[in-house]
Amino acid sequence: MPDQIQKGKHTLSEILNQPVAWAETIKLVEAKAGSLLKLIAGVAEVVFTGCGSGLNVSLALAPTFQHFTGIKAQAVPAAEVAFFPETVFTRNGDYLLVPISRSGETTETVRACESAQARGIKTLGITCYPRSRLARYASESLVLEPANEKSVVTTQSLTSMVLCGQVTTGIVADNAAYLRELKSLPELGRQVIEEYQQLGRAIAENERIMKFAFVGSGPYFGLARECQLKMKEMSLLPSDAYPLFDYRHGPKSNVDQSMLVTVLMSDRAGREECAFLKEMKALQGNTLAICDRADQETRECADYLVEVDSGLSEFARGILYIPPVHFMAYFKSLLRGQDPDNPTNLSYWVQLSEEQRGD
Repeated sequence: MPDQIQKGKHTLSEILNQPVAWAETIKLVEAKAGSLLKLIAGVAEVVFTGCGSGLNVSLALAPTFQHFTGIKAQAVPAAEVAFFPETVFTRNGDYLLVPISRSGETTETVRACESAQARGIKTLGITCYPRSRLARYASESLVLEPANEKSVVTTQSLTSMVLCGQVTTGIVADNAAYLRELKSLPELGRQVIEEYQQLGRAIAENERIMKFAFVGSGPYFGLARECQLKMKEMSLLPSDAYPLFDYRHGPKSNVDQSMLVTVLMSDRAGREECAFLKEMKALQGNTLAICDRADQETRECADYLVEVDSGLSEFARGILYIPPVHFMAYFKSLLRGQDPDNPTNLSYWVQLSEEQRGD
């Protein structure tokens, strides 16, 4: 498919380049360790915020940050911070806002940063562009230039921004063991990409599969949301994301032979997640398990299986789960005649008009 590959050449290149971007991200964040520790001093609560993929990064990072640091953390849509700040911040809270935007120009995210600073709240911007408004306005910025992209769809920038937040967490928590785990991700990522590109293509080529659900718990819920967003943006097919066990409370009504249910598997809920896979199979759904290492029961209830085989903890290995889904969405897009580099109705970032902004 030469013409089709030409269509999505930037997306494919950026999916494949993720381990390189991860290695550079780790170096960039570690170089800012002193500034990060100074910024976090005295903070009682961290609010992660963004739009679209930026919000998904936030949802992955908030539970991770709270787990390791013991500092209260939450993820909030940027528009809530921008337009309803009193529902996020109390008058007496010592907060740090972490606005996340690949472009650094997303209107709601920049406005959230401004809203927080107007309240005297410190901000830590995470972006890929040094001259962006977010990079300029934030109290401190982590600028991941090696992770920026030509494609509209976020792939390497998304996983790099998650990793950026994880390394920041390790630094703040002074957790050397966690940082060692994170530093192994670039090499492990190369292995996952090499091993699972063809599985992603095989799933995409299954013409029976025409709708998708991605489910995950804890730090994996934000990643599940990102998986559904990538599938929806690239292939234009129906795609949902839910906390894993909530999917049983209504959404499972959509499961049939055309549905692929993907479970991002944890360690602590593994037994229950396997039971969930069995239930989806009983409803005639197709199942994909993405895990670290599968036991026999998982193998029996998964139609498709990704084992990242990292040996890492569940709060460290999450970004390894994402490249196989990138390939699945990428190839499904091409097979449907779409251009992954330029998805329908989307632009590189969303900017509100002056009328919409109310400025």
